[in-house]
Amino acid sequence: MANVYVGRGVTDSGTEELVALKVIRDEYGHDPRYLRMFSDEAKILARLSHPNIIRTLEYGIAKEHRFIVMELLAGRTLAEVWDLLAASRERLPLRVGAWICARVADALHAAHELRDQSGAPLSVIHRDVNPSNIFLTYAGEVKLIDFGLAKARVRRTQSVDGIVKGKIPYLAPEQITTRPIDRRIDLYALGTTLWEAGTMVRLFKRENDIETLRAIRDAKVPDPRELVSGYPDSLFAIALLALQPDPDARYQTASEMRDDLDEFVGGADAEMSAELAGLVARLYPGEQRKHSNWKRDTIGVRELATAAPPPMPVPTASSKLLGVPAEITLEDGDFEIVP
Repeated sequence: MANVYVGRGVTDSGTEELVALKVIRDEYGHDPRYLRMFSDEAKILARLSHPNIIRTLEYGIAKEHRFIVMELLAGRTLAEVWDLLAASRERLPLRVGAWICARVADALHAAHELRDQSGAPLSVIHRDVNPSNIFLTYAGEVKLIDFGLAKARVRRTQSVDGIVKGKIPYLAPEQITTRPIDRRIDLYALGTTLWEAGTMVRLFKRENDIETLRAIRDAKVPDPRELVSGYPDSLFAIALLALQPDPDARYQTASEMRDDLDEFVGGADAEMSAELAGLVARLYPGEQRKHSNWKRDTIGVRELATAAPPPMPVPTASSKLLGVPAEITLEDGDFEIVP
């Protein structure tokens, strides 16, 4: 429901930097529901400050255009990296995949524990944790992005009864049976991502959305040790705990999952970051240099409307890994997909 532009910001020291400027599209600019959704996302993002969450600089309204200003990230999404590795019949290194998921768990913990100025919990749930919303920078950083579907106590928009939002292959079982949801659906989605990152196989995705929903409902998780030679028992235990169909049997907090993942990795943040940066550089040779040159040239352009577009695509959910995003309408215990 928004377009993303390159903007120029001026820091407190007077230096200039390029930013990502997210502006609600004109066709949604007079729809109260979309305006509230956009405003809700901005208010949640503005409260979040964590190294593994995209940084929000400001938000507001200019000439009736609602906008969010965020840091401009350079890199690729986990979905894009997964696609390219799968096409080349390569695997994401297990420790790198676990470390990426550990950083996302750390970001989720910060979001889940967010409180308002009075100290009351905001009860934030991301609701859209999936590889297309995990951004991997050229510098080896991991950033959780896109809180557009986030649910929180401060939101003014409420989901219509029977409507479930999110990428279908990453939904938790309780979401498709219209049971109450809480932060643990994010951990289930991260568990699905972890399992897929380690096996390079889709977990619940099937030939069509109805079959995918049935697979989620059945919640059968194949043993990755039977798919990948040498897959560690301890990593399977983490994925299996995150993927328990009963939320009470699952990880209860993202910090618990993060700690187990970090223990598996061995706490080697600098090593893992460097390995991730090297992997992205190998998969996308020369792209970081192109982006640096583009950024340098764009800063020098006084009218940004004349600047060249970025040398790499803006992150989207169009990856083969995800398929077409949709909402689900639940009627009489069955499923109906609403594009």
